[in-house]
Amino acid sequence: MSLSSFAVGRPVSTLMIFVSLCLFGIIGLTRLPVELYPDVSFGQVSIIVYIRGGIPPTEVETQVSIPVEEAVSTVSHLKSLMSISKEGEATIVLSFEQGIDMQLAAMEVREKFAKVKNKMPKESEKPIIAQFSQTDVPIVILAVTSPKRTQEDLRILVDEKIKERIKRIKGVANVDVGGGRERKIIIEADKNALFRYQVSLNQLIAVLDGNNLNLLLGELRQEKTKFLIRAVGQLENLDAIKNTIVLSD
Repeated sequence: MSLSSFAVGRPVSTLMIFVSLCLFGIIGLTRLPVELYPDVSFGQVSIIVYIRGGIPPTEVETQVSIPVEEAVSTVSHLKSLMSISKEGEATIVLSFEQGIDMQLAAMEVREKFAKVKNKMPKESEKPIIAQFSQTDVPIVILAVTSPKRTQEDLRILVDEKIKERIKRIKGVANVDVGGGRERKIIIEADKNALFRYQVSLNQLIAVLDGNNLNLLLGELRQEKTKFLIRAVGQLENLDAIKNTIVLSD
């Protein structure tokens, strides 16, 4: 019996089939979830560690980034590993192969990180281990402009005041700052002067680096108060750079 013969010969059954299909369609349509973005994982897990006291990037790399990299580099199905060391902040991004269970991967990353957690500097804040997905796009994007302030001043204002206040808000996971211009001082070396005083370019760079340090030396405890002891030796202005002794007798 063909489909047309069945439909003509049994109209009631045919009507019931079509009504059932329409009913299932309506039920499925009402229960279909609506999402702005599909729930697709990027296959990445990020470890973010903030360090109080303004530790320079070089120390952040040696004390935080490198130990964490060595600890999590043996995670299963790891595709690539990248770290970013900034002043007072270390970010390690782990990229995994496609098709794996990211929940299990994140759990393994936490287990590996727990082995070096106690070796972090005492000034380290509670680390953030985040699994990024398509739905984790920024919920707020702010632009800061001023008719009076320069781009360098705006960048300092955002980094030192606005960013820290937003990070203290409950529920905020991370705040990234982009754009603007950071204040930089460009030093041009005189080749003739370097040759005359028998100073190499590497020596000049080493002297400037050695006189532009901000190191944490230790801490002083007094009852319930803890004081951090730092050796502040950063070059803050042009006069400090001009008065730097490059070669002494």
